[in-house]
Amino acid sequence: MAKKITETTATEKKTVAAVPVAEAKVEAAPVVKEAAKEEKPAAKKPAAKKTTTAAKKPAAKKTTAKKEAKVEGTPDIVALAGMLKKKIGKKNVSSVNEKIAVEIKVYGDYEAYMYILIDNGTVTVEPYGYMDNDIHIDMPIADVLDVIAGKYDFAAKALSGDFYALGSLTKMLKVKKALF
Repeated sequence: MAKKITETTATEKKTVAAVPVAEAKVEAAPVVKEAAKEEKPAAKKPAAKKTTTAAKKPAAKKTTAKKEAKVEGTPDIVALAGMLKKKIGKKNVSSVNEKIAVEIKVYGDYEAYMYILIDNGTVTVEPYGYMDNDIHIDMPIADVLDVIAGKYDFAAKALSGDFYALGSLTKMLKVKKALF
């Protein structure tokens, strides 16, 4: 059972006539090894790409450092509640003769809850959620910082649709009048 076999290398094409199949397998093996030897220089090029990839890794670390710096500039919920407590903690709320609980959900770099409680003429601000609230407000962290700085206009934000609140409108107006 003789077959005509064509062997191909990178540079030349040979035709071998009337070679038995068993011999063809033996002869074909050296050609494959030669082709493998020729491909080895091409294998060195991906190694150069690995060094290029390694050069990109420090750049990725720099972007991570920028993100961490951005998060570090934003106060955490405990510091944010402390700043709000310092701003409104000593306000005279004797005109409010009922218990009013306001839960504020802050969002942005992180998401957390804090509450303001007016009860018996005192104001309490804590960095926790308050389940039995009369008013629930969702605000970005930047808006909470504007409230603390005295730059936040509740009426304008409510009319523009940027302020989200759920609960008793009359109690919300009493809190705004007493605290802000």
